[in-house]
Amino acid sequence: MSIDADATDWDSMASRFYDNRSPKEVPYVPDPVNQPEHYRVGEVEAIAYIEQQLGSGVRDYLLGNLHKYLHRHRFKGNALQDLKKAQWYLNKLIMEEEQGG
Repeated sequence: MSIDADATDWDSMASRFYDNRSPKEVPYVPDPVNQPEHYRVGEVEAIAYIEQQLGSGVRDYLLGNLHKYLHRHRFKGNALQDLKKAQWYLNKLIMEEEQGG
């Protein structure tokens, strides 16, 4: 697990994991990289559902998306956002590897 987070990052992460409200009750703050609005439909985020369905195969999914965002960032109007999405998938892949699950 990375220890590069500052106090604000830790507070934000802790509130996500220890908040008993449903996703629909949590005030939405636009974040197109970490929590795109279209992924908040329903009670389960898409990535959590994919992890549940794929088990350890989720690593291949994460790697595929990492490559997708790295490849297409040059061809879209918002290159920085795609690079940040690639970074998100890389960080998630690193967490999976560290957990060894």
